[in-house]
This record gives sequence, structure tokens and C-alpha cells, in this order.
Amino acid sequence: MNKRIINTCTTLLFILGMFACGNKEAATTEAESAVSSIKLTAEQKQNAGIVLGELEEREMASEVSCTGLVDVPPISSASISLPIAGYVKSTFELLPGKQVRKGQVLATITSLDYIQMQQEYIQALSQLTYLTSEKSRQQVLNTEEVGSKKKLQMAEADFSNIQAQVKSLALKLEILGCDLKSLAKGNISSFLQVKAPIDGYVVDVFMSIGKYVQPTDELVKLVGIAHKHVELKVFERDLSSLKLGQTIQFEAEGLEGKGKVFLIGKQVDLSTRTTSVHGHFSNEADEVRFTVGQFINAKILVGNQKMKTIPQAGLARVGKGGFIYVENPQGAMEQVPVKVISSNEEYVGVQPIKALPAGKVVISGASALEAIFAKD
Repeated sequence: MNKRIINTCTTLLFILGMFACGNKEAATTEAESAVSSIKLTAEQKQNAGIVLGELEEREMASEVSCTGLVDVPPISSASISLPIAGYVKSTFELLPGKQVRKGQVLATITSLDYIQMQQEYIQALSQLTYLTSEKSRQQVLNTEEVGSKKKLQMAEADFSNIQAQVKSLALKLEILGCDLKSLAKGNISSFLQVKAPIDGYVVDVFMSIGKYVQPTDELVKLVGIAHKHVELKVFERDLSSLKLGQTIQFEAEGLEGKGKVFLIGKQVDLSTRTTSVHGHFSNEADEVRFTVGQFINAKILVGNQKMKTIPQAGLARVGKGGFIYVENPQGAMEQVPVKVISSNEEYVGVQPIKALPAGKVVISGASALEAIFAKD
């Protein structure tokens, strides 16, 4: 019995060993089959438009890559509310994206508190008129020494109290947009007008006819059309390269624009390790085309420096980097991953991620080679 168990275990160990060897051989074969170089015929090179040359050192603009969005300063945005409670009597066609002008009426609000405040103002105004006369009368009597000083002091105190009440009510009513001259004639209004404080566009509406609104409620949100700027998030490692006035190039969904750095934040966000950098648009045409809140990719040109460059046709772009190709002494094409440091219409500044092999660099036809490597 024990002999049979020993034989069975020996057989299982032998099978497992063979399976492990088979896996190791398969992994080795797969690693060896990975394409590291490709040899092309002269005809294939000609068809691909391959031209050989060298990486050349040139002085190019150094860039800081970052992302951000189009924004406006607080002066160009508005969150509208009323400092008094009431019911929405009427609204106008306020849809997100609708343009409004400063002073335009957006809604009317009926408020019992507003009516009561106007009543108190008229009553206080009337009382002030009476107390003004009474104060003058007591002053005359006191001057002629036929009146009581105590009555004069009471008249002056009553006058000061009611005068303070009138001023206080007048300030409150002015904040609500009340016409005090019309109110002084007895014209009491039953509703308030909600007006746009800036030129801009409607972002959101939070009211409807009949809704009860309080001072803490936001009624309409507007965004201005002036003073747009780009707000970028730059990593702390790049902050030492930034200066006011540097050029910003940015793009979003097929749109391209330029700007200038006008403000660099003085504090690093501890969670993202970035700092806000603000840029003004270089021209009004770009400012009009971009929308507030739009996400952008940007490059800040921070100066010139010498770097290895290759013609645009010599780089196969992949994401934010790409590949260049070198024909080694044996005539095979080798693929070399690179980091893109800078670029212009003709050349790209690159930094090889691995050691550059000996041989000639492909300066034209890189896209065709990238397709061949991807296929194989």
C-alpha cells in the first residue's frame, strides 16, 4: 500500500515538473518573438518615404505643459437673491444660455414685508415732519424763556429717534430698489423687481411662479461676457521657470488661442501639488470663441534652450510622447521611445527615454514605420 502511494506521488511530481518546464519554454519563446527591430528592403524604404539623417542640436522654446479651464473673475459673475421674503409673481423667458443686459428685469416678487416696510417709512416720514415743527416750536419758547427745557430736550430726543428710523428704513428700501421720491408721495408698490446686475448669460434659474423665496435662496445665476481668462494648474516642479508676461498657447476641442501670464499663485495646493496660474487672452477674437468653464490643454513658453531635435516627419507621435527610429549598422530599424520637450511647425525637441543605438536616424517616414511596428 505504501509503495503504491510513493509511486503515485512520484508520477505527479514528474508531470508537474514537465508542465513548469513547458511554461518556461513558452514564455521564453514569446519574449524572443517580441519585435525589437525590423529590416526593410530598399523598395519598402522608398515606398515609406524614409530619409536618414542625424538628431541636430537646436535652440528651441522650452515649454511647461499644463491643463486648466476658461474662467471669469468674481466681478463678471453674479448669484442673484433678494434680502426679503416673498412670492414669485412673474418671470420672463430665462433659459440657460440666454443673454441678459445690466438692469434688465428678470422677475417680480410680491412681498407683504415689503408693503409693511413702505407703510412704516411713510408713517415715520410724517412723524418726522411733525417732530421737526415741534422741535422748532420748543426752541423758540425756550429762547423767549416761556417754555420748559425738559420739553425741549424731549422734543429733540423724539426728533433724533424718528430721524434715525427714517434713515434706516430709507436705506433698506433703497437696497430693495424702491423709488423713495414716489413713495414719499404715497405711492406704495406691492411687488419688487429682480434685475440683472451685470451684462451676461443665464447659467441657471431656481424659481418659478408662485414659489415662496427667502433671503438665503439663490434665484438666478449669471456669468459675464467680459474679462475672460485662462486658469491653469501648474505642478510645483515647474514654478521656478515661470515669469509674468510669458506666452501661453492653449487648445480645446479644435479651438486654439494665445495669452500672456499675468498672475502666478503664491501657494501650492497640498492635495494636487499644483499652483494656479492666470493668463489673459491676447486678442478679443479668441476670448469670444472660448466658453467659460471649458477645459483646455496649455503650454507656457518659458524661454529658449539647446536640445536634440528632429523634423516633424521623423517623429511618430503617441500620446504626449512618441517614437523615433534608428537604422543600425546591420540595416535593421530600431524603435526608440522619446519624450517631447518642445515643438514648432518644423522641428520637435526630443529626449530619448532609452539609450540611442548606433546608426542613422530616420528624419522622414516615421509614421509609416510606426504602423509597420504596430502591425508586426
